[in-house]
Amino acid sequence: MTVGKAIVTGASRGIGKASAIALAQMGFDVAITARTMSKEDQSPEPSGLSTAMLPGSLEETAEIIRSFNVQAFPVYMDLMERDNLVPTAEAIIDSLGHVDVLLSNAVYSGPGNYGRFLDNDLDGVADRIFGNVTAQMFFLKPILASMVERGNGTLLFMTSAAAYEAPFAMPGKGGWGSAYTVSKGGFHRLAIQLGYEYGIDGITTLNLQPGLVATERVKIVRGPVENVASLGVEPEVIGEVVAHIASNISDYISGETIQLQNVAKELGLISSTDL
Repeated sequence: MTVGKAIVTGASRGIGKASAIALAQMGFDVAITARTMSKEDQSPEPSGLSTAMLPGSLEETAEIIRSFNVQAFPVYMDLMERDNLVPTAEAIIDSLGHVDVLLSNAVYSGPGNYGRFLDNDLDGVADRIFGNVTAQMFFLKPILASMVERGNGTLLFMTSAAAYEAPFAMPGKGGWGSAYTVSKGGFHRLAIQLGYEYGIDGITTLNLQPGLVATERVKIVRGPVENVASLGVEPEVIGEVVAHIASNISDYISGETIQLQNVAKELGLISSTDL
């Protein structure tokens, strides 16, 4: 018996895949989105820093989800295909029947993430801001509207320290680039704003800060993100925490930022020496 209906974007690999699987283990039916539908669709790591193929696909994630006797709905979605974002969200709502939880995890993937500001192509910057902010709002709007109509819903936004903390290293040497931090900053504010606007309608919004996570992409790129590849936790740890929060949402205050690795420590998923 399912306990709810969830959507996870960017679920072909990494944190999105791990979170979708963990939600399925909790009993959620899960709609999952990404550009990589099957193993045959796999493509090289998008930053241009490696020619290695990225592992993972929605087909593989869906197969694991279904092994827990819940439903999986794999749906192609590219954040840069503006005209398809709203229809995709509406189709997912129809497939699920309703939406209890949305995990907005997908981000724009492309070159220009590790350079200093003057090294950036501004067209690439505009694409990153669209993908990480505007596209998220297009996809979100019909989902939020359906939640407000039902008087209940949880919006989880996968944020980053880049959204609100000072840089700790130069771009390309472990730190984030200007285009990334600006786009994630806008995305981070969205959860806070929507929590304020729609809390009275039964909507809970949270920013989820995963900390350093050694995803498949990070392990391939290494170089400029070697600290993350070497020190980061596995995505499965973050996925378990996301599912725990989604299943215990009344324990959290709408609009706040949750440090997921602190919760992982409380749950015994990692030790204090791992933080």
